[in-house]
Amino acid sequence: MIALNSSKFMGAIRSFFDFNVRKEQTRCGVDVGWSHPASVCVICCLPNRALYSKEIHESEIHAVKFNPNSKMLATGGADRVVKIWDIAGGQLQDQQLLTGSNGGITSIEFDPSGVQVLAASFDGSAHLWRLGSRSSESLTGHKGKVTAARFKMSMHRVVTCSMDRTVREWDLNKGACVRSIPVPSYCSDVVCLDSYMISGHHDKKIRFWDSRSEFCMQEVTLEEKITSLCIDQDQTQLLSCSRDDALRLIDLRMGNTCQVFRDDGFKCGCDWTKAILSPDGSYCIAGSSDGTVFIWNARTGRLERSLSGEHSASVNAVAWSISGDYVVSVDRGKKAVLWSEY
Repeated sequence: MIALNSSKFMGAIRSFFDFNVRKEQTRCGVDVGWSHPASVCVICCLPNRALYSKEIHESEIHAVKFNPNSKMLATGGADRVVKIWDIAGGQLQDQQLLTGSNGGITSIEFDPSGVQVLAASFDGSAHLWRLGSRSSESLTGHKGKVTAARFKMSMHRVVTCSMDRTVREWDLNKGACVRSIPVPSYCSDVVCLDSYMISGHHDKKIRFWDSRSEFCMQEVTLEEKITSLCIDQDQTQLLSCSRDDALRLIDLRMGNTCQVFRDDGFKCGCDWTKAILSPDGSYCIAGSSDGTVFIWNARTGRLERSLSGEHSASVNAVAWSISGDYVVSVDRGKKAVLWSEY
């Protein structure tokens, strides 16, 4: 068990959750403003069969993301483009091609409205598109590959992390970097909450940053370099994936690791393998180097299901629709697979 021992850190966390309890009086999908996502009422269905399996990019796929209404999907990879897909009749139907990046796409995110798409790129920039438009905006300034780009609980703020050992915050209204935090190690991923940010690094550390300063509130050391981070809908649990072939679930309220997920067959395929939590927080899911997709029970730590037979290359990323109905996995061999319970 990894403990977060700083009393100052835990005080900040408790203050954060007290604030959000007062702030969010309505739940279950009611819009309470851009600064905090509405909770999602959903029971996720465990997928057990492939509805669609096809090579959809010209080279390996690094990122996949559902939009907020679960009817649309974005994928991106080494071919430098983001593709937008409609999900209809158990199929992925090509809708739009987003160009403008001069490097491979490493992460994708929709804004809370589902109108804008944000992508991190190996060209040292983050790119922002408005769906239906062919033009894009670029956030430039990093001196190394950008490994992740996230909306910071708002449509108008973005956080990026890079191999140049900085985490940067951007004001989209100004189109400018408003804060740059130097970090000790190559940053592989970052997630954002109201009052702090969390970054994962190749020096095996997870770092917690105050949103208003360059102050590192706490460090947690894992056994190997971190490949991805994911925060749950309620912002109470953090999931990490690391190169020791393990996923870890950290309870941010209690300040400790509550579950470690392993399996003899699960092998983390690369330094950017992405693991995620299901929208209802019940499951953890990640793809393995042999093409198998593993799903664990987040509460018990037990392996619930493994999905195999579709991918013949390492699975780089997975996405679970907010509706709970679909999972999509993407691999190093250009393929995307749409999974469902039915």
